[in-house]
Amino acid sequence: MKSTFLLCCFILTPLFAMAQIPMEKILNRVTIPPEGDLRGLVDTIGFPHTAEQMDFIARYTAEAEKQEMEANRNKFNFNGKTSFIYAISPHDDYMLAARNYVHIYPYIKANTVILIGNAHWSEAFGIRNRLILGDFRYWRGPYGPVKVSPLREELIGSMPPEDIKISRTIIETEHSLEALIPFLQYYNRNVEIIPILIPFTGWDQMNQLGKKLAQTVAAIMKKKGLTLGKDLAILCTTDGQHYGDYGWSYYNFHPFGCDADGYKQSMKLDETLVNNYLTGPLSVSNIHDLYGKLINEQNISEYKVTWCGRFSVTFSADFATRLTLAMEDRTPVMYFLSHGSCLSDPWLPLKDKGMGVTADANLHRFVTYIAIGGK
Repeated sequence: MKSTFLLCCFILTPLFAMAQIPMEKILNRVTIPPEGDLRGLVDTIGFPHTAEQMDFIARYTAEAEKQEMEANRNKFNFNGKTSFIYAISPHDDYMLAARNYVHIYPYIKANTVILIGNAHWSEAFGIRNRLILGDFRYWRGPYGPVKVSPLREELIGSMPPEDIKISRTIIETEHSLEALIPFLQYYNRNVEIIPILIPFTGWDQMNQLGKKLAQTVAAIMKKKGLTLGKDLAILCTTDGQHYGDYGWSYYNFHPFGCDADGYKQSMKLDETLVNNYLTGPLSVSNIHDLYGKLINEQNISEYKVTWCGRFSVTFSADFATRLTLAMEDRTPVMYFLSHGSCLSDPWLPLKDKGMGVTADANLHRFVTYIAIGGK
């Protein structure tokens, strides 16, 4: 793991609060509207949406992270044939977080990727304890439309109707999965996706949803002769702590103070959570323990640690564990690849590419990032 270099900076830019916001603001988040079956875009500043932008980002981050990526290859015995079956990626602005993204995507080789994201605004829609899917047939990518796999319809048709919510509006106004498309498409122009969002969900309901989805997907895979890693993979997204004493409309999380020492302790908290619960062989009991560290199980509206994807991470880990057990009679083995924050590294030089940051970044308001891969 690379050492942390503290970049002291203060950026005054528009703020998108990572919390529940009024419905009017949610509906106004879409920057490029959908066209028929093609989903639009929420963020054209933080995420690349042209081939020129993504080509530059991929080359730049591969070079900037070359030593760290080589160290991971040696440490974890990765090679050109390594293919992840499950991974966890950030979704913050590429200028800030792309150095962490790049550690994951070269190892996602599957033709179909189930994307599992956090539904940031699900409370405003009054939806809990269900899987949220959309009806778009294509998502925008920097190299052209990305097809939604026809397996989505089989999945929807095989799951109990009460466990599924089909909502074009929630899908088109949520940014978390949108962030994953550019890197996915860069490494595989023909990738197909199955986007799923996870709202606030109690542990018992989550565990049952993970079990049902794993059974459904395993049945489809076995029927079609598909394998994990080669044909299908799971890619979850979360950013880490949303830390600080100003600028958050929902979070108020700064238990270590808002100075350099507080920042270091915040980073240590991420490392403890990942090393204790998301590295090595996964287990449902360990995932339940992680859920309890992140969320108040007695009142799931209350966070304990402000990972915005605290529901998407725990659900996807539960689902990935059960699916791998069903397909290969084992559980995924996870590797902690990269850890950073919007303060930890020099930012990517993307201003000339028409990109930037969408929020302030300083010791009083920062976001942390984790990159984890599993095989």
